[in-house]
Amino acid sequence: MGVLLGLFSRVAADQGMFAYLGYDAIHQLDPEMGLPMLLRTVLPVGLMGLMMSAYFSAIMSTADSCLIAASGNLVTDIIGRFVSFGSSHKRILILSQLMTLILGIFALFLASNMQNVLELMLYSYAFMVSGLFVPVIGAFYWKRSNSTAALWAMLVGGGTTITLIIFNPPLPYGLDPNIFGISASALIFVLFGYIFPSAQAKSNTPTNELAKT
Repeated sequence: MGVLLGLFSRVAADQGMFAYLGYDAIHQLDPEMGLPMLLRTVLPVGLMGLMMSAYFSAIMSTADSCLIAASGNLVTDIIGRFVSFGSSHKRILILSQLMTLILGIFALFLASNMQNVLELMLYSYAFMVSGLFVPVIGAFYWKRSNSTAALWAMLVGGGTTITLIIFNPPLPYGLDPNIFGISASALIFVLFGYIFPSAQAKSNTPTNELAKT
């Protein structure tokens, strides 16, 4: 429905439906303004309120799920590796609330500086593709894969891609930045896989095999 209404707003803009709002130069507008202007023009006040509440409820539902998931991963998978909470559920709850607040403020900062939602989504997808592709494949098919190698492969791969996208340097052969991000991720993943061998890899060494025999 969102895509269909967006197409309708594009046609309405070309037909001059929004001229009464003072938007004569339609091509200079942010494309994401098309749907709000269409709803404002077509719908009456009461139905407009219901439609906007539906959109905001969907946005809030997605936002709180992402914040809770991000704070949970941060507290459990990163901070929990260095700080022992013991059986204190209250400390974990307070820290989770604090991390949710910090991540929410950071998200608001990003939203205020990057008002194009599509651009921000492309950045996040580029980071995920470059950072997660190699660790996920390696976790299934490589015995030396471990959490340390996966974490640094995610950070280096995603960070490389985002850096290349932001600074936009001339890349050889016109390749996509994701290629370099995935390559950097693979290099770090293999290197750290040998530097920090997993427990499974240690158990498969010739010495351990001889000891078992």
